[in-house]
Amino acid sequence: MLRDFYGGRPDTVLHPLVIRYRGYGTEVGPYGNIWGWLPLPGFHNPERVDLFTGQLKPEPATSTDPRSWPEFWPDRLDNLDDPGWYGSWNGLFGRNVFHSDWEVYYIMDDWQQREYMIDEQTGLPFSQFGVYYPDPADRTRGGMGLQVQVRALQWANPIAEDIMFLIFAINNVGQTNHEKLYFNNMINFYMPPEGDESAAFDPQLDVSFGWDRNGIGLINGVTYPLGYTGEAFLESPVRSTDGLDNDEDGITDESRFTGPGTLIEGQDAIKSYVQANFNVDNFIRFYGQDGASTIDEVLEQRLPYQRGVWWTGDENLDWVGLQDDNGNGVYDVGELLFNDVGLDGVGPNDLDYPGPDNGEGNSRPDCVIGQGCEPNFDLLDVDESDQIGLTGFDLGNRSFYSAGGNMIHDSWMWNRIVNVAQFPLGTDPQFVEDAGIEPLLVFASGPVTLGPNRTDFFSLAWMFGVDQDDFLSNRRRAQRIYKADYQFATPPFSTTLTAIPGDGQVHLSWDAVPVKSFDRFSQRFDFEGFKLYKGTDENLSDALLVTNVFGTPVYRKPIAQWDLDNGIIGTVDAQFGELKYFLGSDTGLEFTYVDKDVKNGMTYYYALVAYDHADLDPEAGVVAPTVDPQENVFNFRLDRTGKVIEASKNAAIVTPQTLPIGQVAGSANEDLSSPSGTLSEKFDDPLGTGSISVRLLDSDRAKLDHAYRLSFTSVTTPASNPVMYKTSGYKLEDLTSGEILEEKSTEQLEPTRIVDGFTVEIVNHDIEIDLDRSGWKSKAGNTDEYSLDPGEVDGYSTNWVATIEPSRNEFTASPYDFLLEWTDQPESIGPFPGGYIRAELPITCRILSTDASCRLMVRDVDKSGDYDPGDAITVYFSSGFLHPRRVRFAVTFQPDGESVPPSPGDQFYVHQRRSYHEGDYFDFTIRPASVDVERAVDELDKIAVVPNPYVGASAFEPRSVLTGRGERRVQFIHLPQTCTISIFNLRGELIRTLEHFGSSTEGALFWDLLTDGGQEIAFGTYFYHVEAPDIGETTGKFSIVK
Repeated sequence: MLRDFYGGRPDTVLHPLVIRYRGYGTEVGPYGNIWGWLPLPGFHNPERVDLFTGQLKPEPATSTDPRSWPEFWPDRLDNLDDPGWYGSWNGLFGRNVFHSDWEVYYIMDDWQQREYMIDEQTGLPFSQFGVYYPDPADRTRGGMGLQVQVRALQWANPIAEDIMFLIFAINNVGQTNHEKLYFNNMINFYMPPEGDESAAFDPQLDVSFGWDRNGIGLINGVTYPLGYTGEAFLESPVRSTDGLDNDEDGITDESRFTGPGTLIEGQDAIKSYVQANFNVDNFIRFYGQDGASTIDEVLEQRLPYQRGVWWTGDENLDWVGLQDDNGNGVYDVGELLFNDVGLDGVGPNDLDYPGPDNGEGNSRPDCVIGQGCEPNFDLLDVDESDQIGLTGFDLGNRSFYSAGGNMIHDSWMWNRIVNVAQFPLGTDPQFVEDAGIEPLLVFASGPVTLGPNRTDFFSLAWMFGVDQDDFLSNRRRAQRIYKADYQFATPPFSTTLTAIPGDGQVHLSWDAVPVKSFDRFSQRFDFEGFKLYKGTDENLSDALLVTNVFGTPVYRKPIAQWDLDNGIIGTVDAQFGELKYFLGSDTGLEFTYVDKDVKNGMTYYYALVAYDHADLDPEAGVVAPTVDPQENVFNFRLDRTGKVIEASKNAAIVTPQTLPIGQVAGSANEDLSSPSGTLSEKFDDPLGTGSISVRLLDSDRAKLDHAYRLSFTSVTTPASNPVMYKTSGYKLEDLTSGEILEEKSTEQLEPTRIVDGFTVEIVNHDIEIDLDRSGWKSKAGNTDEYSLDPGEVDGYSTNWVATIEPSRNEFTASPYDFLLEWTDQPESIGPFPGGYIRAELPITCRILSTDASCRLMVRDVDKSGDYDPGDAITVYFSSGFLHPRRVRFAVTFQPDGESVPPSPGDQFYVHQRRSYHEGDYFDFTIRPASVDVERAVDELDKIAVVPNPYVGASAFEPRSVLTGRGERRVQFIHLPQTCTISIFNLRGELIRTLEHFGSSTEGALFWDLLTDGGQEIAFGTYFYHVEAPDIGETTGKFSIVK
């Protein structure tokens, strides 16, 4: 930052410089304090602890690391609804608005730049050239009285994954009106080894870039391929009061601080205002898209004009307010807010919506410094500013700029920027290319005026590419994203992935949060499905198999994919037609997966991403999306050695391994073969006949003192449906804490996702006759025994063998159990239409579930005119409260030999298998995994070392890019949960002792092939001794081969 200023002496011109550029670009005062940009306290967490070292390691506040955030944000204390935004992210677009996948925010200040101040210890000026205070009333503030809000934005979206956006908002907090101010940025392409670097500047694209001439980099003795990197100049400071259209967009002196302006309604009125106040030709040239060449065509592309409602403070016509469908002037649930989300930037369809705030849904653009701003307006609209553009550029090298302290010499830098770097007036800038050691490039923009309490902007895009064509392609993409105010379609909300290792398998589950995702860009709920990626390194390189038409890997190939059953299937074009994106095949959604394609001892990296279908809408005729489908980002955080120390919530690192010997898996304490009860007011007992099983996958996560309940919901079906009701969903809740752990609406009762270390597998029955529990019921012995043949149970003299079947096409499955009981009082029944005769039957019929009566009909199969064995007895009743149709099934009795009729008191039961009904529930508690000592003793011989022999390397060993190969290691498998391993060489010398204290899922232990003293072992044969408390001991041997 440079400016021209007349100092204390009449003949002296000062050029105050504020700079902070590596060591040689940092000015240090006589007492060792830095004179330059320093971070402003209060905008990060100074107590942040590094996860790897456990030591304090403050870092700039980062959106993906809440541990780096301050307790509150000093620049949001003026927010009326939530002063300070406590516990929230202070995003560019609002409170907890994560438009980018990664965002950094900090403020730097030049308060400590004391070069032109008076030394308080000596009473003399620090500089011989004069004294300057940016605020004469505050003699503690140095520099030029500037504070800079800095944001870095990055996306994992393939469109932008090689671009980082750097946004600087420069605030004059002093009282000096800076009239000749230059904004500058330096770029040093450090691409070791030095000596073969090149750099270039392309004025047509406002971009500088560097590359290594042989394309090979070198760090720590390891070579690797080098591509291209560089920076693009995006946003410049402004001259918004000079009466000129500096950016030639047709709008003179537009500003990002105008407020809403005047409301104009009606397309004719809007068009008249534009024609009267804008340079129409420039406006068409700047804002026209897709060949639009007239003012009518350009205005038709602007949403406020389409609606006929425009606030003139939104100079470029891109702010869209509430879609008030019912015309009542306020937001109602289901209406679209578009940009009218209020000062906090959060709307009702956003995750963790805190409720309406100031400006939300008021049909007017709002922006208040210190409180927030709505999208596409004022501070959040880059085109609402009269930018002067890039005015200068210099291509030199680091040694030239750092020689003799040039870079921190105010007058030298002023002369370089003003007299060398500026583009000559009246000539077009030229393409420049140079080679040398550490090329250093400077962007310059100025001069501009920045008055007290005013703000101006400067932004860049830092980009990468595999070659020059790829780099310049990313430059063009960066411009499109910048012109869209750093906004484009966003992926669905991220899910939380849980992964638990097993023996030869990995159990994964995730939540349903992304299903309700709303995309502000398309203004629709556009979630489509899930993809599960898997790899053996933190980049999931194994899965990076989907390439574009140029053969460049772009997307990963999932090991499994699930999508909504909504008719949106197949592939669509993406990446400007350079590749295809697969949207799915209507599989339906699932929330659990067991990966059995794994090897014990190998470390696997998983990422579960949610993706959308963009603006695809076949029902509305949109069969080709105008934007690419979006999917979640995932990341693994590495330490300096390349070891992963943290993963995003939708990612997991798992190493499957053998379970401890003798282990008995954890489960539930209760018998869950039938429901525990019902919450229904209609029934005393649960209707469902299914069962559940609880699988405890990780005892360490189990809450043994908590009680859980799995309850079900159901819906009554229409009269035309052959089933009276269907199970419609379930809810899993922690009765102890009151927390609902999972709630799903689905007819397919898949296993629950993993919560508290367990999952629940659900067996549900279709409503049908249960032949295993129907027939003559034993009167002695096992009274729960049933048989259709009375000769197979105790207490019957009859030989009537029964069959049970639905009654032709009139059967409706009911949830009831029935009892036919013989009496000595025959009753007259019938006749009924459809071939049912009048008959005398000594049988009563009762519905056990309700204790109500049911009715009987006789179909005269043998045409005898009376009931005989072999005729069908049809049972029916009318279930008005659940189903208007009669429920029918038929029982036919055939004597086995000469007929012996049933006796009075004989009972014949018809039981049903039943789906879970509304209110049915299971209650259970958790039993942890345990060790069966006798079984563990028998399994001691399973203990082994793999690989054996170890030949130079192992697939179990981690990879490391910068340090060469990872650590060497072997694995002891099938260990007891707790044991001591002693390792001896051939001479019987103890070289290493390993203590194993495993969890319920850890029956293996890695050894790094180092002695207790940290020395690498020699090749040869080794012996081990394993001793486990209360179990016993065993020995074995293994070999290390060169």
